[in-house]
Amino acid sequence: MKQLLSIFCWFTVLLLWGCAATVYIDPSDTSKYISLIGLGFPFCVLLVVGTLVFCLVLRLKQAFIPLFGLIACYGSLRDYCPINLSSPPPKGCLKVLSYNTLSFGNFQKNEQGNVAIADYICAQHADIVCLQEAAFYGEENQENIQSLFSKEGYHYQWHDFCGVMMGVASRYPIARYEVICQSEGNGACAFYLTPSPQDTLIVVNTHLESMHLSSEERSHYHQIVRNPDKADEITGKRAVLEKIATSGRDRALQVNDLTQFLDRNKGRKLILMGDFNDTPISYAHHEICNRLTDAYRSTGNGIGRSFNKDAIYVRIDNIFCSEHWKPFAARIDASIPYSDHYPIAAYLQPQEGNVSKEAFH
Repeated sequence: MKQLLSIFCWFTVLLLWGCAATVYIDPSDTSKYISLIGLGFPFCVLLVVGTLVFCLVLRLKQAFIPLFGLIACYGSLRDYCPINLSSPPPKGCLKVLSYNTLSFGNFQKNEQGNVAIADYICAQHADIVCLQEAAFYGEENQENIQSLFSKEGYHYQWHDFCGVMMGVASRYPIARYEVICQSEGNGACAFYLTPSPQDTLIVVNTHLESMHLSSEERSHYHQIVRNPDKADEITGKRAVLEKIATSGRDRALQVNDLTQFLDRNKGRKLILMGDFNDTPISYAHHEICNRLTDAYRSTGNGIGRSFNKDAIYVRIDNIFCSEHWKPFAARIDASIPYSDHYPIAAYLQPQEGNVSKEAFH
């Protein structure tokens, strides 16, 4: 009996480690189905924790196996659900905000008769705002949004990914921008901000490949997540998993373009924000984390669910910064309901000797 329990404990731990290890494997260079394995990480964590509790309650020596498994997986656990001591942002920080607006919440109005999401963005008084899925559906809507941003003192620049708009609103002039990678409705752009004639800050706005699931397929995916043991019985399962795997491979290709851009611009002041459409246990997130600091991982708390539809209880929106910044108080604001994403914000403190604070304030 004890031997069987030991085998089971090691089995659960190996499952957990296997899911965590997929972040090191490029789905575009191996098999696209690798990206599906990482989605099982939270379920494996629950399985290992449950095994640990079972062993502790019965005071079994095998408890050290799941405990060791969790400790060895600390880095991945921290990626998925960080816990940090709260520290208020010091004076002199930049406030940055990233928001997938779902076409500005389809232009839902608030009690004041204004576009609710636009009012929210302006009320945050962020220094730099990255927007994804910011379609205007007409010149009048675009003029209204841009008028609000101008009153707030923002410069702005937009790029059209085949009808899906991406943009940056900044308190600092935007000298130019370039497309890093692009597909239909997805991609990444680098915006070159000039806080002063002597300083250039690169802001990368990303919207990596989405899963392209229809409403019906989202329902199937919801069932698979809620009942993974009954996945074989769920209608349309194969088509759903195929789309998820294909999008994972496409995101890997886009992230490879992104990392090449980051490597070319190593040593420059850079902030990267946006919708990754991928979990913290993914090749995409891991590759960016190898080069930049994840503001939420460093200063946030909890899972940080940023996609608020279906059964996706993970953070898929992110803020990263180069070594020129120290992040503070990253958080997901779940109080604003107008999009299928919640906005993510953070404060970035310029580091002495790397950035001229006077240039930004």
